[in-house]
Amino acid sequence: NEITRRFGLRQSVVTPTVSDNPETALQMVGRVAANHLLETIRDGDVIAITGGKAVSAVVDNLEAERRFDVRVVPLTGGVQGKHYTDVNHLATQLAEKLGGSASLIHAPLFAEDEEQRDLLMNVASIREVFDLARQAQVALVGIGSVEAPGSGYYDLLPDVARGGQALVDAGIAGEFLAHLTMADGQLARIDLNSRVVALHPGQLARCPNIIGVAAGAIKAGPVAATLAGRYLTSLVVDEAIAGYLLDQEEGETS
Repeated sequence: NEITRRFGLRQSVVTPTVSDNPETALQMVGRVAANHLLETIRDGDVIAITGGKAVSAVVDNLEAERRFDVRVVPLTGGVQGKHYTDVNHLATQLAEKLGGSASLIHAPLFAEDEEQRDLLMNVASIREVFDLARQAQVALVGIGSVEAPGSGYYDLLPDVARGGQALVDAGIAGEFLAHLTMADGQLARIDLNSRVVALHPGQLARCPNIIGVAAGAIKAGPVAATLAGRYLTSLVVDEAIAGYLLDQEEGETS
């Protein structure tokens, strides 16, 4: 209730910490977020999703009691070699579990430069899927960390763009829709953001239900940055993240 009030959310859910095992915490968050998703969606909805471990945990734990007439679409391009957390794979899996259909984006997550990104975004088949994503009634999004080790964000990057500690040193707080964000939620002015084949975070603002999902202390800072940017309408996290959010907010107030 306190997180919902402080961060202007419609709803937030905090799962208890019952184990020191990060995978256990992730699966618990995934199970709760899956139930929240089922309570949110309606027949006829477009559901837009990101890739990542948290969204994968949601899909793994989803058990729908009936079929939903929904369309699932990616919010980003795909990543080669990361089959089980790739957004196209997850979109297909989620559509199958819900009894709906999926539209996929056959493009890499990162282009070689901004010009190539613009060309890819204007390819008819890709543009049509992103147009659907802009009209989504529900978005299910993971929130990424740039603090290595343990950061899945570096798995997304092409080898030539791996920045390691440099991103943290540059003040990058986290990742949202594959865009790097600062602590205040603003998008970082960095070359990588101009090369992302993904919906711009500002274009998701019209979506009435944006569910953020994260687990583990390493995601606390990125979640705080995402909340500062007002990118979410609801949040599902574990106690570690929730405690950090409230402590940080109290510290800033003081």
